[in-house]
Amino acid sequence: MIHSLARHLSIAALAVVLLPGVLSAQTGNEDVQNITSELKANNYAQAIADADKILVNHPRDCPVLTLRGIALMRQDKTSDARQSFAGALQSCPTFLPALEGAAQIDYASHAPTAAGILQRILEQRPDDQTSHAMLGSLSFQHGDCAAAVQHFEKSLDLIQHSEEAQREYGSCLFTQGDESKAQQVFQQIVTQNPTETNTLALAYIQWKAKDTKAALGTLQPLLAAADASSRAYSLAAQVAEDAGDTPHAVEWLRTAILKAPTDPSNYLLFATISFNHASYQVGIDIVNAGLREIPGSARLYLARGVLLVQLSNYTAAVADFQKAHALDPKLSFAQDAMGMIRSQQHDAAGSLAIFEQLAAQHPHDALLQYLYAEALSEADTNSGDQNRGKAIAAVRSALKLEPDYQPARDLLCSLLLQSNNYPEVIRQAELALKNDPTDEAALYQEMQAERRLGNKEAVTTMVARLNDLKKQERVARARYLLADSDPNRVSP
Repeated sequence: MIHSLARHLSIAALAVVLLPGVLSAQTGNEDVQNITSELKANNYAQAIADADKILVNHPRDCPVLTLRGIALMRQDKTSDARQSFAGALQSCPTFLPALEGAAQIDYASHAPTAAGILQRILEQRPDDQTSHAMLGSLSFQHGDCAAAVQHFEKSLDLIQHSEEAQREYGSCLFTQGDESKAQQVFQQIVTQNPTETNTLALAYIQWKAKDTKAALGTLQPLLAAADASSRAYSLAAQVAEDAGDTPHAVEWLRTAILKAPTDPSNYLLFATISFNHASYQVGIDIVNAGLREIPGSARLYLARGVLLVQLSNYTAAVADFQKAHALDPKLSFAQDAMGMIRSQQHDAAGSLAIFEQLAAQHPHDALLQYLYAEALSEADTNSGDQNRGKAIAAVRSALKLEPDYQPARDLLCSLLLQSNNYPEVIRQAELALKNDPTDEAALYQEMQAERRLGNKEAVTTMVARLNDLKKQERVARARYLLADSDPNRVSP
């Protein structure tokens, strides 16, 4: 995709920078001035022909090669144009017009050489806003928000002409923790172009900055519009719930469900609110409605199972967990279901007894063995060693039945670390990371094991890998604001 920023800068750089640069470099050169005149008259084919004649005898003439590249660009022959600029730079590595032409092509085509070319321009013109703006966008795309902010702040006058660049700048400010300045940037974007997407992005940032009043105020025009999407109502519901206005949260969430009945996230939000207010049956009723619309949603089965546990309906809950696991074996029960099951509102000892009984009745069910291991790991710490041994045996049974069951592998790593079995932690973590290189839980457990074994070099490597994964998370948070500002997506 060629960004609007790229289109804007290409026009500016070609029309304002490149031609004067070439002319000033070759004042008095009649051949160059003739080609330039053809370019100004939009006679691109003639300009290319004139350049080719000169290059027969002077194949390394940098200005002529550059002008030829400009003419080819004007004809949308970017590949040939890039070769022409490359020829100029081979003979004249610091020739600015050729660097600028190459930078524009590389930037627009997302070539890996773009950043290097732009840095070479900045070595000669450190305050060049065009290069800083392009590098800001490239840094954003590569997940380096710290660098993106630095470059965008050196090109503020220029990026005012590109909403996309402003959104990238504001998103990176938000990701870097500068919520106040991010709000200012998105407020300006909304003032210039109050689309639903822009308005939702501003409201989301205000909400995450804990200014629920401002967020709801920003959302009011959308909620008053007949054509507002479910996303607006869903975000408003979450903000209202955080503000303690549960009646409005429920009302807006019901509207979101009506507007998008096949979106599972709205049912899940309703289930969460129901759980938080101990309205378990109401939540079950809403999830049932969702399952009628989306019968293949693993997360809805998981949510219903969680609510059923609160009503002590263990048999039905386990059936829902099994269905969820069958639909999505990678779904994390440890994070979602078990986190609620072991809440203070529930009898942990009673839960453990139920899962122990079910695991014994179904020794070949990987999910039930895993759930039993989870329950054991969270049981009374007075029986820690004994429960941990049983949990390790149960989770190993689960992995024997399903070797690629990632949450079970992560749990085993955690239990082994508690047992001080560091070599086995490393072995199991490597198996987990082979299956999923982005598994932060496994990487963290392995790093702890290496640290306790005194392997400083391995720890250093893993810290770097963990930082890379955290950077990817930050990228996701920034890009979240640029996709469609859907509050139901994975939040930053």
